[in-house]
Amino acid sequence: MSQVSSSKFDIVPPEPAALIESLRSVGYSLPTAVADIIDNSIAADARNIHIHFHWAGTNSYVVILDDGRGMSEEKLRNAMRPGSRNPLQERSPSDLGRFGLGLKTASLSQCRNLCVISKPADGEVSSRTWDLDVLANSPDWRLLLEPSPVAGDALQKLKRMKNGTAVVWSQLDRLIGTQEAGDAVAHTRFNDAIDRVLEHVALTFHRFLEDRSVKIYLNEKAILPWNPFMKAAPVAASTTPEEVIPFSKSKITFQGFILPHKDSLNDDEFRRHSGPRGWTAQQGFYVYRNKRLLVYGDWLRLGRPAPWTMDEHYRLARIRLDILNDADAEWHLDVKKSIARPPALIRDRLTDLAERVRATARSVFAHRGKYGRRTVTQLATDRPWTSTIRENRRVYSINCNHPAIQAVLRSFPDKTPELESALRLLEETVPVEQIWLDTAEQSRDHATPYSGIEFSVIKADMRRVVEFLVKTGINRKTAIERLRSVEPFDRFPKLINEL
Repeated sequence: MSQVSSSKFDIVPPEPAALIESLRSVGYSLPTAVADIIDNSIAADARNIHIHFHWAGTNSYVVILDDGRGMSEEKLRNAMRPGSRNPLQERSPSDLGRFGLGLKTASLSQCRNLCVISKPADGEVSSRTWDLDVLANSPDWRLLLEPSPVAGDALQKLKRMKNGTAVVWSQLDRLIGTQEAGDAVAHTRFNDAIDRVLEHVALTFHRFLEDRSVKIYLNEKAILPWNPFMKAAPVAASTTPEEVIPFSKSKITFQGFILPHKDSLNDDEFRRHSGPRGWTAQQGFYVYRNKRLLVYGDWLRLGRPAPWTMDEHYRLARIRLDILNDADAEWHLDVKKSIARPPALIRDRLTDLAERVRATARSVFAHRGKYGRRTVTQLATDRPWTSTIRENRRVYSINCNHPAIQAVLRSFPDKTPELESALRLLEETVPVEQIWLDTAEQSRDHATPYSGIEFSVIKADMRRVVEFLVKTGINRKTAIERLRSVEPFDRFPKLINEL
């Protein structure tokens, strides 16, 4: 390593206003900014984190208060320094930070006045405030000792606590602008922003909330975890075994989840588990660092021969990746902790594992949930349609071995050519494009098999198939049991029991 020494140099400290205004444009959204402050609370061993949004037009403010370790005045002053920690420093395994910028960049991306008040155990309350209007008129980095005008309530709460920290955002120019308190439209936007924060926090920190290591409250209401893998759902997701992938001195843990088909869910379950972006956009990798979600609903530019895209038929595939914070550089983690790219050395392995999950998810989607490893005693499901390749193109054919189709063909042996011609016409005119268009526009408007059909009609169709099977030499009891593996009759076990 070469070193350059010189006795001649200039000291060129950055202009405070110019640098801070640049840092405001890093790219935080309100939800990601709030999440970054919560990271600091968790790193400080907080057990309870309270987020409070107060609406008052241009005087609105946000408070994030925790019961973590708190900071002495000296530590608080250093924490308010931009770039307070070197990102190359080794961190504790549970540390959620990296660049020493999160508190400042996240906060100032949303407000012009950042006040932090802190109290360590057996210590005094101290505060520091960055006011961008003060910096705009000063050549110096003037960090104010007084709390902001709206921080009084947070200050009093901390005085009554053993220890903790409050982060107070005021002058919310990015969120409120110049709107007054009586502006109903602005108030609605404010409430919508709160809802987005709720969704993001419930997902980003769901593992902390699930193991109850942390409780997070939004306007005094506890935030419930939203698990993307349907952990607490009535119908569980299918999972692959966890696989540990060694990488350098670190490791990565991979596990695939194939969510149940929508036909297995009621309308409320389907809506609740679709996620903030909807079913199709929620597919892909979910990358966690020390249980904290970094990236979700993304295929990480993996795939062969081209990067995978958000396709409808892979909507049930979600993959959990756990990484450690000693591999941040290799994963190209950004300041906002919202971008992560897999290291080149493991991309092929991740692609291989993900391809298996995607293939299973596609099968579940295509066969409406009829999948899974079968035992020797189980019969393969007879499906009315099959999917095959003809001249390198996908085609859909009617399964002429399906008992219901066989019953018709054998009932009219003298009409076999005509019936085969009619079936071929149906096969060659399957409206694939229209089906995909309808599904993309409204995924819940198409009916399940026999939906809205009288049970008497369904049972009559079942009896015809049973009668056909009996004519082939199967006894009646066995023929009725065979219906349990004949689609779509397998959806109606109670009706089969009544035959």
